[in-house]
Amino acid sequence: MPSMARLAIILTLIYALLWALGPLLTDMGVWDSKPDYYGLPLWFWLSCILTPLFFIMGLFYLFGRGGHKG
Repeated sequence: MPSMARLAIILTLIYALLWALGPLLTDMGVWDSKPDYYGLPLWFWLSCILTPLFFIMGLFYLFGRGGHKG
């Protein structure tokens, strides 16, 4: 599988995992949904803030290392 396609699949899987991790851990009782971090619950930070940031950083890594030829 070409490098760009492989990295795109890996980024998509990581994105889906991080997106689902916040609510899943809250439902499992790993952390209480009551504590807030800067006014927002932790699942929000994982699902809505950190996941897109990691995705964007992954894209910068992909294009920065010459993975995209064109």
